[in-house]
Amino acid sequence: MDNLHLSGRYYLPADALVRRRIESGLSRTFETRGYHEIIPPMLVGLGLAQFGPDGPGNSGGMNSSCGSEAAGCAEHSGHDLEGECTSYVVLTRDGNLLTLCSDLTTPVAALAARHLLSADGPTRLYYSGTVFRAQKPGSGKPEERRQVGAELIGESATGVQADAEILSMAAEGLISIGLHDFCIGLNDAGLLSAILDAAGARGDTRQRIRSALAARDYVLYGELVSSLNGAAAGIDLLNRLPHLHARAEVLEALRTPGVYEAAEGLGQTLDALDNRGLGRYFRLDLAITRRFRYYTGIVFEGYAPGCGNAVIGGGRYDNLLAYFGASAPAAGFAVDVDSVASALGALDQPEKSGGGARQWNWRSWTSPASFETVRSRH
Repeated sequence: MDNLHLSGRYYLPADALVRRRIESGLSRTFETRGYHEIIPPMLVGLGLAQFGPDGPGNSGGMNSSCGSEAAGCAEHSGHDLEGECTSYVVLTRDGNLLTLCSDLTTPVAALAARHLLSADGPTRLYYSGTVFRAQKPGSGKPEERRQVGAELIGESATGVQADAEILSMAAEGLISIGLHDFCIGLNDAGLLSAILDAAGARGDTRQRIRSALAARDYVLYGELVSSLNGAAAGIDLLNRLPHLHARAEVLEALRTPGVYEAAEGLGQTLDALDNRGLGRYFRLDLAITRRFRYYTGIVFEGYAPGCGNAVIGGGRYDNLLAYFGASAPAAGFAVDVDSVASALGALDQPEKSGGGARQWNWRSWTSPASFETVRSRH
């Protein structure tokens, strides 16, 4: 009878209601800002799995390691930055290979490239769906994740104001569903590349440094950085990078030759967010490395008390649509519905320390002394 257990993720009435309200609230917020709903597929061609974690992004060709290895309906495809399998492949009755989506941005980008791009202005889309990612045994991470996302796509969807639109809507979406204590860390995908260039990181070492940052494995990260033989200024910046968070401190540190140019837009984006009254929800975090390597510009992750996983994440991916026949800039994000539900649930718990505002050091497990308490209320 072991094969009769419920192996997928399910929700009983109370939990289901919370999640539906989260999705409905986000949908209303996106619609009021001119975004239109689409429904992405759950099953896609195997080729789209190559754009999942550790896909081509800026790095060139596709990973075609899956191919003939699918011997059944539960084989895996796609790999994360540590080389672990992340996607499931399904073998259909007629012998075709499909994959359960491990990422919704890619099929949405494909749909936009083929059917929805407009010469009159950017295409604004939102969606909800389930993504499936194979996890390491014992990791405790769910293999099904419910997401609500939004994408800004088209020739005019570029520059500081477009980035500020996506980031603003990310913050406003969380606020609209009752989540006020959160902080979104902001970085630029090209910035780490510039720093690695300055430090002389090459080949496998370069990728291992990215992987260590993505995993927040600062012991391995330090060992890898100490093995570099590049410019002293670049290596020093890599050593300091995980601990730089204050805006003035970050921008001053980035004056390293060859690096500052890649960071100029971050300061301008923060200024634009300040002008929208949302700057207090954002801070620079140069250690953010998104696992999907199609990102080309801003990248961001948001965290809230009561949940150890990111509640939101996204960035700019200007090269992705070219794989589907339409070269156009784009940026977007996805909200993790379960993580938001956990954070909202924590708000209902009485404070054990007595009265006063909640005090929380966001992501304190990475570098407790580096982050200020998030106490803002919208």
